[in-house]
Amino acid sequence: MLFRALALLCLSALPALAEPICDPDRGTALSVTGVAANDTLNMRSGPAASHALVARIRPGETGVTATGRVAWSKGQCYTTCSGAEGGLSDTGRSIAYACKARGGIWYEVRRKNGDTGWASAKYLDLADDGMVIKPPPPPPPKPEVEARLSYSCGSAGKMTVVIYKGGATANVMIGGKTYFVLRKEHLLLRFSYAAGDGARLRGGTELIEWRWPGGNKVTCTGA
Repeated sequence: MLFRALALLCLSALPALAEPICDPDRGTALSVTGVAANDTLNMRSGPAASHALVARIRPGETGVTATGRVAWSKGQCYTTCSGAEGGLSDTGRSIAYACKARGGIWYEVRRKNGDTGWASAKYLDLADDGMVIKPPPPPPPKPEVEARLSYSCGSAGKMTVVIYKGGATANVMIGGKTYFVLRKEHLLLRFSYAAGDGARLRGGTELIEWRWPGGNKVTCTGA
């Protein structure tokens, strides 16, 4: 059945489409995949295993590129890939990958030494799958600490306030929990902060108050 399918491959004479797996641009780098290290991938005079052998590609060989000519087996592979201009849907892309995996797509390829022939896309990987892979953005820099203040809160334990440089945000650690708060007003180290849950922090370096949304409060003194 596979041989019969390959015999029904249709050549593409169209410009490069938007789906590299169906029609890689001329010059797209290719690498051999799924072939044992001591074996080779056959290059043939046409897009089917029945055509004459013209060269062999070794796994790991560099300088192998697409010429821009492709062949798709008739049926679902041809219908999907021939309509790939402008991109494929997720379903269409899945069909194209399945066609490639079962040998329904062949690429004409060129080796570094100039040998040109056809090889099954089943055994060829596209560099980056034809897409530009952007490196992940670097993590944002950690905010610099402007001040770290400690307070004694009696039976409530201790409070630590970490103020970050720029004066916009702070972390408040009290009762074993950490709260992220936004500074509303600031004069030197005078505080007026609002936490996201409605709590508020007011005071200075010597005396500070943490007021819960319901009105309960904890007053702490500078350590």
